[in-house]
Amino acid sequence: MDAPSLQAQQPLAGHTLWLTRPAQQAMALQAALEAQGARVFCLPLLDIVALPPEREALQHLQNLDHYDIVIYISGNAARLGLERILEWWPQYPAGLLNVAAGTGTAAVLQERGLEVCYPTERMDSEGMLALPELRDIQGKRALIVRGVGGREVLAEGLRARGCRVDYVELYARVAPRHTPDYLAHCLATLPPDALVISSMDAMDNLKALFLTLEAWRELPLFVASARLHTHALQLGFQRVRRLDSASDAAIIAGLGAAFA
Repeated sequence: MDAPSLQAQQPLAGHTLWLTRPAQQAMALQAALEAQGARVFCLPLLDIVALPPEREALQHLQNLDHYDIVIYISGNAARLGLERILEWWPQYPAGLLNVAAGTGTAAVLQERGLEVCYPTERMDSEGMLALPELRDIQGKRALIVRGVGGREVLAEGLRARGCRVDYVELYARVAPRHTPDYLAHCLATLPPDALVISSMDAMDNLKALFLTLEAWRELPLFVASARLHTHALQLGFQRVRRLDSASDAAIIAGLGAAFA
């Protein structure tokens, strides 16, 4: 096979890419990038810790059929939410409008045979609020399944449209314990050509973890939204490129275009 043909099949050959999702969630993306020739290193910047639902949240799950809309904020919310729901509802309640934050979250629901609507471009609260299914919701009830804390943009937008909103929080995001020596070793032995960031918490943890290392401002970040791009610059990172979204397809396409 000649060099141009090899390059066409493996456009990421010779490039070292760091993925920062929790390890289990990075597996499919890692395999796809490696198939294109990349050397992939996983450095999780978030650990997901499942939490039992509090009393009020448990009541929301038990009364799921009282809601009109269930919104899953992330893949973790979808996975853990379905686990909890199916403890009380062996058959998922019919007639619910299921909404996901993006394609990855939607895939978790679709694997269970559920119909789901989701944004395909802007995969965040604003993208969900732009869905036509969430425009006329006066008098309806929505349940948002998410991790502890987070933005209130979605709930505020739904309430402004006359919808009653409740939360079920099923996990916490915690920073991993990577030592400065370990991080310095990673930079020395696997210097990244791209470091992919798809959440605000991961971005904040990145700065906190690398702050003692002189090279932190020069880390080559590829971020999954305009909001993350702005936040990265505000934190002091100097090499920041924006991807179209946090979906695997958008990450693969964006990295491929960057190193073509």
